[in-house]
Amino acid sequence: MLKPKTNLSRYEIAGYVLILTGILVLVWGTVKFNLIRELYLDPAERKGDVFGQFGEFVGGIVGSLWALAGVFLFFATLTYQKREFELQRIELHKTQKIFQQQNFSTLYISFINKHNDAINSLTAYDINESVWSGTNFFVFLQEKVLTSFVQKVRSLTPQEKNAETLHNLYKEYFTYHFSFYQSSLNPYLKNLSVLFKLIQRYRSETEDEGEYYSFITKANFTQSELFLIYHVMLFNLLPEFSYFQDTFDVFEDMLEEYKVESIVAGELK
Repeated sequence: MLKPKTNLSRYEIAGYVLILTGILVLVWGTVKFNLIRELYLDPAERKGDVFGQFGEFVGGIVGSLWALAGVFLFFATLTYQKREFELQRIELHKTQKIFQQQNFSTLYISFINKHNDAINSLTAYDINESVWSGTNFFVFLQEKVLTSFVQKVRSLTPQEKNAETLHNLYKEYFTYHFSFYQSSLNPYLKNLSVLFKLIQRYRSETEDEGEYYSFITKANFTQSELFLIYHVMLFNLLPEFSYFQDTFDVFEDMLEEYKVESIVAGELK
């Protein structure tokens, strides 16, 4: 709602001062020309054209003052209208922002539902034919990678162990297991990528750096899920994931012990 105007502008003050000055001058002129007395005199007794002189006085001084007052009040009106238009523009911008947020909220919920459906569709079987589905799929994949890597590392001689070798070895095992399940993971990963791109677009269009959609999305990630996304990004297995960390700080809550640097360092000890 538009707020009522409470303070006079400098144009209005100047206009009202000029009007008041004109009134004072008019009263002074009435007294100066002794018009009250002149009204009751017989026309033959009047000396000169007093009313004509008074008219010239009013038109020359009072009229000029009031004309100037009109100019100032006109500018005051323009200033007030400009202020109203600005307030209306602000209200319209707020309305548009709310409308954008409502539309995006609907779209966001739709993608979150697809995200959850993609997770629920993930299924893997271990050597005992036990089923690992949903979020447990990420736990299974993480254990597969770590177990394969650790078994290989511990078969190496101390001379063969160094940071570069272990890092490359870890990358090979992660890439191998990821590739094995990539067809199952693709719907989940693509939906997640599109979801964050939509959030990024919403953030840029609304200039809302504090939007909460990315925070809600990140809050739902499990550590095993972050383990997968982090290494997919780190090893550039999906280029569209490269902006995740810089733009959204996705891995701020990820435990350091699940990152390749910490895993390699632990094996070197």
